[in-house]
Formats: sequence, C-alpha cells, structure tokens
Amino acid sequence: MTELERIRQQRAQILLLFVVFIWATNFPIAKFAISHLDVFVFNGIRFVVAFIVLAAMFFSTSVWTPVQKSDWKSILRAGFIANVLYQCAFIIGLSLTTAGNAAILMATSPLWTILFHARLHKEKIQEMMWLGMGLSLAGVIMIIAGSGKKLQFGGLEIIGDLVCLAAAILWGFSTNLQKPLLVRYSSLHLATMMIGIGAVGLVLAAIPSAVVTDWKSVSWTIWVASVVSGILSIGLANAFWSYGVQRLGPGRTSSFSNLVPVLAFVVSYIVLDEQVFFIQVIGSAITIAGVWIARR
Repeated sequence: MTELERIRQQRAQILLLFVVFIWATNFPIAKFAISHLDVFVFNGIRFVVAFIVLAAMFFSTSVWTPVQKSDWKSILRAGFIANVLYQCAFIIGLSLTTAGNAAILMATSPLWTILFHARLHKEKIQEMMWLGMGLSLAGVIMIIAGSGKKLQFGGLEIIGDLVCLAAAILWGFSTNLQKPLLVRYSSLHLATMMIGIGAVGLVLAAIPSAVVTDWKSVSWTIWVASVVSGILSIGLANAFWSYGVQRLGPGRTSSFSNLVPVLAFVVSYIVLDEQVFFIQVIGSAITIAGVWIARR
C-alpha cells in the first residue's frame, strides 16, 4: 500500500466515524419530526433537501462526468434499492414491530453486506472479518437486551420482523452495488445521482399523504428538523458512506454501522438520562472491538 492510499483510507475511516455520529444523533431529530408529520412526507422532504445539497456540493467542486449508457441501468437499480425500497421497508417494518426487534434485525446488515460481497465479487471472506462481524453483532444484541426493550418474535410482529430483515438485506445488497460504479465515478458524483433517484421515488410515494396533510399546522421546528436530517443523515452521510465503500470496500465499510447503536446508547444516557446497565457497557466494548477486528 502506498503512502497516499494509506492516507486516503485513514480519511475514509474518519469520515465513516462522522457518519456513525450523524446516524446515531439523527434518531431524536427524526423521532421528533415524525411524531408531527407523516413518515412518507418526512422522507420525501429530507431527500429533496439532500439532493439539492449534494448537487450544489458536486457542481461547485467537480465537473460532470458523462455517464456511460451501459451504467444507467446499474445506477438506477442501486439508487432505487438503497433510497426507495430500503427506506420504505425500514419505515414500514419499524411501524409494525417493536424497536428492539427492528434494531437487532437491522444490525445484521453488515453480515448481509459481506455475504453479497463474496457472492457478487467472487472474493473469499477472511476469517478475521467473520470474527469481527460476529463480535460486533453480539455486542449490539447485548446493548439492546440490556436496555430492557421488548423483544418479541412471532405473533402480530412477525410481518414487521420480516420487513425489517428485508430492509437489512436490501442495505447490504445496495452497498455492494456501488462498488463497481465507484471505479468510474467519484463518491460524491454517485451519491448525488443515487439520492436524486431516491428523491423522485420517495416524493411520488409521499403524494397521497401530502395531499391530506394540514400544512398550516406544520410548525417551523418540524421544517428545521426535516431539513437538518436531510442535509446530514441523507446528504453528507451517504456521500461519505460511498467514499468509504470506494476506499475500504463494502465489508470494512459496513462494519462501522454497528457502532451506531453504541453511540446512540451513549447519547441517550447523556441527553435523555436513561439508566445504564453493566451488560450494555460490556456490549459496547465488544462491538467496538469487533469493528476494529473487522476493518483490519
């Protein structure tokens, strides 16, 4: 590895840690917004904002690279799966099952990423990668189990469980779909195109709810929450995530997502004054150790 490549990988890791921070702290912002606004309308607003921000960033710093005709199908597929199907599946699944179920099932996304990576790119999964991902997933389960959240599989929650599992699979698949495209297009270029596809799809999905929404009752705080969430959790985070995939590969990049519940756990303790159990501290340490092993 050259010195330049080593620096680029370090930069990617720092940006991915920033993504972890954004996604973990986005929870209270999104929770506040969707308590007063339809979830599909909320998603539509923040994706439009994210596209505007990314497009402004891209055109102010780069020159548009003509997209090869053969790549459009792959870009449309990646954007639709990552920013339309995944977003809809996650929201619907979360509304049908418990938060504990959804968190555990979504935490499996790095494992699906590794499996798809091995299948699509014909690469062998290293033993240390398996060990790291297994440890980090175990740590996530300990954090959630220690929080006292309800874990209930089966019954009425089974549909939501399956939809959340499908969302985790979709995220793992979409992360891998970006890899061949990032050979020809910059991370910011690809993120702008993919978020644009998501914005179109989610705006169309939000139209029925938007028609019946009482827009006069939507306060300025809801608008601020939607805009901030769009800029950070969708716009910047997706651009940095694509950069991580480009520099570190899908497997190592996906391992960082397991740090999200760890930081969310810390933020909840500090901001919401939630009770902390010893098993959660142990789970946090195991998750961090697993991510460190997986990214080596």
